[in-house]
Amino acid sequence: MRLKVTLNKISQPSCVPINCSYHLASAIYRAIERSDPNLSLELHKPNTPKFFTFSKLMVPNRKFRIEKDKMFLEDDKIHFFFSTMKSELAEKLVEGLFMNPEVKIGDSKFVVSEVEVLKEREIGNKAEFVTLSPIHVSKFKDGKVVDLYPTEKEFYDVLVSNLIEKYIIFYKKTPENTEVNIEVYKFKPKRIMIKDTWHRCVEMVFKAEGSPELLEIGYKAGFGAKNSMGFGMVKVV
Repeated sequence: MRLKVTLNKISQPSCVPINCSYHLASAIYRAIERSDPNLSLELHKPNTPKFFTFSKLMVPNRKFRIEKDKMFLEDDKIHFFFSTMKSELAEKLVEGLFMNPEVKIGDSKFVVSEVEVLKEREIGNKAEFVTLSPIHVSKFKDGKVVDLYPTEKEFYDVLVSNLIEKYIIFYKKTPENTEVNIEVYKFKPKRIMIKDTWHRCVEMVFKAEGSPELLEIGYKAGFGAKNSMGFGMVKVV
């Protein structure tokens, strides 16, 4: 299920941190906890995919200005997108948001004004995607986490392995077809801070071809890692 969540600002002046993914993630987790505490506990299990992702904060017509590490909003409305393989998650999120529609991002306050259910695209064995939030891919090397870029072959290997792992955990079986070929048309390196840690990631436009089941996982639950922290959401182009 795919949602568009629209927020209206209720504080003046209204500015948000440029790195606000953690704030959005917190708002999502709190909303789900309000509507279903047991489901919230499941989402807090460590080292398991949550099967949802969300986009960057979207400002219509780019009506904002940047000052240092803050974005000052010049429009009353902003929005973000949410996607999940589990309809129950989306339903509980909506319930929780309207139980208490106020959302705080940094020092600014917003109220949820609208939640729209978007039509999902049918994913076959080939699709072109553009990121709505950057993709994070990493590996362990010499006892530490190393972030990867599309210029490295391991980026693609880890990206596909991540899709397979999600499929196995979600469906409790191995996919019949594990082949996915990814061709990146263009990418832009980004650095996103989650809590006190910087993560290297990429915004990109790419083509993915191969297993329809794995491509659907990426489309609905996110490509790469840390999807529930606002990484890896895509749309079909």
